[in-house]
Amino acid sequence: SPMPATELEGAVIDVAALRDDARASITRMLSSVKGAKILILDKTITGPLGMIAEMSMLKKLGAGQIYHLGVPVSAESKDIVYLVRPTLENMNFIADQVHKDFRSKPPMIRKYMVFMTPRVTKVCMKTLQARGVLGDISSIQSLHIGFIPFDSDVLSLETPKIWRETFVRNEISGLWDVAHSIMKLQLFFGAIPNICGKGEHAKTVVRLLQRMKAEADPEMLDSTVIEIDECVILDRTVDMVTPMLTQMTYEGIIDEIIGIKSNAAEVDAGITGGAKKTSRTGKTFVKLTSADHYYEEIRNFHYRNLGQWINTKVLEVRKRYNEVKKSSVVQSAHNTTIGQMKDVVKKLKTTTAEHNYLQTHSNLAHFLHEKIKKLTFEKKIDQEMTMVGSSESVEDYVEASIAKCQSFEECVRLLVLMCQTRALYPKRVTFFLNEVVQSFGYQFLFVLRNLQQLGLLADNNRRCPWPTLKKRLNLWEESVNFKKPTDINYIFAGYAPLSARVVQHASNGGWAKIKDVLDILPGPTLETTQEVKGASGMTGRSSPDAKRKPVTLVVYVGGVTYAEISALRKLGEKHNRDYIIATTHFTNGTKLMQDLREPTMEKAKVSGGALR
Repeated sequence: SPMPATELEGAVIDVAALRDDARASITRMLSSVKGAKILILDKTITGPLGMIAEMSMLKKLGAGQIYHLGVPVSAESKDIVYLVRPTLENMNFIADQVHKDFRSKPPMIRKYMVFMTPRVTKVCMKTLQARGVLGDISSIQSLHIGFIPFDSDVLSLETPKIWRETFVRNEISGLWDVAHSIMKLQLFFGAIPNICGKGEHAKTVVRLLQRMKAEADPEMLDSTVIEIDECVILDRTVDMVTPMLTQMTYEGIIDEIIGIKSNAAEVDAGITGGAKKTSRTGKTFVKLTSADHYYEEIRNFHYRNLGQWINTKVLEVRKRYNEVKKSSVVQSAHNTTIGQMKDVVKKLKTTTAEHNYLQTHSNLAHFLHEKIKKLTFEKKIDQEMTMVGSSESVEDYVEASIAKCQSFEECVRLLVLMCQTRALYPKRVTFFLNEVVQSFGYQFLFVLRNLQQLGLLADNNRRCPWPTLKKRLNLWEESVNFKKPTDINYIFAGYAPLSARVVQHASNGGWAKIKDVLDILPGPTLETTQEVKGASGMTGRSSPDAKRKPVTLVVYVGGVTYAEISALRKLGEKHNRDYIIATTHFTNGTKLMQDLREPTMEKAKVSGGALR
């Protein structure tokens, strides 16, 4: 069921307005069908929907029963509302349900309404027509939600298929969604004076934005207040080194080992101190947002700092709890007023809640530590840092990892990382690819082909640009202060995310100073300005309000890692600037490999190991 909407307090811009607008769209959708109805959701929409609307809200709007698409509908309600992605598979599921209802005895006469997000496509309409159900559906409408607030400074479209559809198949529809969502932000928060982009797909988004602005009503974008000073749009392929590395922040390591979906991690119930199990497997969900002030404090910590922080906090909470219990008010309860007792109970509840939060993070950190302290994990981290920080050979380690058949995703992450940071001869790359196929099976040829098509498994012996990038962008630092970090190199124990450095230069006088470096990175570079008529004619890089920090919107086309989010937050603290991160989805190296799989592979349950 949908999770409660995340807390958005303390946001630099009113991102809660985006959530409220999305809630209004869901309300209009369900209110279009009067009375009780069945809501059928695409599985990929359930999580994002939970960030917008609570289960109680959906029930108040008449959606008494909610199913996932493809699950047989047994309810007798006459009305069905579908909220789905515009895919052929989903259209076939809808057609199957309509045919099943008509073939039942007696026939089930229902009213069907289909809402496709982000929009209706001609292919979907033709599919419904070919299946003979188009005339049986009362209404087919688009529902464009746009960026969903995941936290006070993080927005996401939740479209992971953009990798396969846009990066591999060169479909532009996903980029149109990104541009349309940025345009929506400008309608809410004013026109953005400065927009720059790096990468082929970023260029397309910028061009689409310019066209949308030209076609829009000029009055709609006029604003007396500029809330976002600049927008930096980055193509994910500009920095493919960072997502291949194992994330080392607390939030990042949770995503690597457990996985984070819709601001929650599914863990054993014992980690939450015996909380109620939510499934037969004994699992429960831990909510990971800034609403938990402990999590907000440590989410960007390097994992090496967790132990000391937890020990300190445990002592603090224990001390406060004992002080409240031993207070004079409690000791002389018969002489106290009702108001005094109420205050004591409130303090006890607050302290107990803090203890529960702390216990969860303590147990979770211990669980992660047990995984991290394994020699194989530590060895992998060391080899990854060797790849980005030195010129030592790592080919023997990569070859051994592939031979052990531990994980296809982990092995290919290492292979991509090696190809991005080393100059390899074609024969060597071919050798490693053959080793991967022999160890894991021919079914993974599709992923390897897609990676080659994207240029991530380079098979040429030209000079590798990584040493130049590392030096010019200050990507590596040997000595790192983990306790009191002063720069973003602490994120990966020495390595500073390349994408964050590119954003840093964009916010510090523009990209002119590093034009030669940007030319090395994949794709074109664009820098444009928009005239903002309603803000005293002010354009350029100066902020219209000297009382506030400058605000930069960073848009990742192709996904962002939690480590990069932590890096941008640290940059904001260091340079007195606020960053709002918007992305198509959240990713890491493993998720990226899974996103590149073909649909036929997604249906097949393939385990690691030699081909049998």
